Amino acid sequence: MIVFAALSVSPDLADLLLLNPSTLAEKPWSILTVFFSHELAIHLLLNVLLLYVFGTRLEKETNPGVTLGVYILCGLAGSVSAILYSAAIGYQGGPMAGASASAFGIAAAYAALRPDAVVLKSKAVHWVAALFAVNALLTAQNPQISVGGPAHAVGLALGLLFGYALRRKSAAKE
Repeated sequence: MIVFAALSVSPDLADLLLLNPSTLAEKPWSILTVFFSHELAIHLLLNVLLLYVFGTRLEKETNPGVTLGVYILCGLAGSVSAILYSAAIGYQGGPMAGASASAFGIAAAYAALRPDAVVLKSKAVHWVAALFAVNALLTAQNPQISVGGPAHAVGLALGLLFGYALRRKSAAKE
């Protein structure tokens, strides 16, 4: 939220913090800072909601270090996939922002760990399926605008892998 506010007050920070595949060589840190950055309030609110609803549950089931690790690793994987996808489609749209790969990864990790847990009146696994379906539809409709779609999908997939590993580890302890 602090970065969102800073970007709102000083839009020049976008060049410094957002992921732009064409300037990645000059700004390699943007592969990390992108998943702490948002330009649209709705994007920030959706990610904060996912992090609050699923992240707090994941943290209770595991610990803060696991939750942070999932967030960072899904964000990094999302950044790499966004770079690769943008190159594959010849993306020329400029810098990208958002923590969706990280937030989707957190939701997916919790859903894999506790698939039948009820979250907002639905099973956790159903929420993740809905996130994947909506993401796939938006990306297919306009790949140049939804350039982050593959990053979101990678975040979901990696989060699921983390969650399954956590579930197996938990089952082995019992």
